[in-house]
Amino acid sequence: TAPGQLFPLEEPFGKKENRPGGLDDGAKKTGSLVSAFVAEYYALTGRPVVGVSASEGGTSTGQWLDYLAKDALTRFQDALAWLRANEGEPARIYMLWCQGETDGDKGLTVQEYKKNFLALWERFRAAGIQRCGLIQIGHFNYPVYPQGRDGLTGAQLEDRYTLIRQAQEELCREEPGLVLAATFADSLDLMKDQFHYRQPAYDQAGRQAARVMAGG
Repeated sequence: TAPGQLFPLEEPFGKKENRPGGLDDGAKKTGSLVSAFVAEYYALTGRPVVGVSASEGGTSTGQWLDYLAKDALTRFQDALAWLRANEGEPARIYMLWCQGETDGDKGLTVQEYKKNFLALWERFRAAGIQRCGLIQIGHFNYPVYPQGRDGLTGAQLEDRYTLIRQAQEELCREEPGLVLAATFADSLDLMKDQFHYRQPAYDQAGRQAARVMAGG
C-alpha cells in the first residue's frame, strides 16, 4: 500500500496488504506472531528486521502452489529490490512458515504434505530465501468441540492435524535450510475457537522462533 518507504512494525501486521487474486485476508487479520518475533530477534542479535507481509489464513499448500506463492514472491522481490537500492544488502534473508491446518482438514497424508511443501520451498529458495523457520501447527480444539465439523469428529480432525505436525517435523529433520522454529502444539489451552489462538500463544511462538532463528 506504500511501497516507497519503511514503517515501524505494528499489529495487526499486514492488515491492509491485500491483493485481489493473491494474498487477501479481507478484514480477518487481528494479530500475529511477527511483532514478538522481531522484538525478540533484535534483543538477541542487535540486528534490525524488515518484515514483508505475505500471509492468508485458511489456505492449503495446493492454493500456495497454484497462485499464492507467486504473490508472496512478488512481495519479497519488490521489497528486496527496494532495500538494495535504499538500505543495502540484507545480511540474512529468512522466511517463517506457519500453515497446515487446511491441509489437515483436507486429509492430506504425510507424504502429500511434504511433497507440496518441498515444491514450494524450492521456489522460495531459488528466489534467494536462505533459511525457513517452520512453525508447527497446533490442534483442532477437540476438547471444546468434540462434535467436530464437516462430518468428522473433533478427534478425527485432530488425527489429521497430527499427520501434518509429523510431516513438518520430518521435513525439518531431512531438508537443509528448514528448521523447526516453534510450535503451537503446546498451546491447546490458549485456543479461542476451533482453530485459532489468543494473542499470548502467538507471542510465545514468535519469541520461540526468534530464539531459534537468531542462532542460525
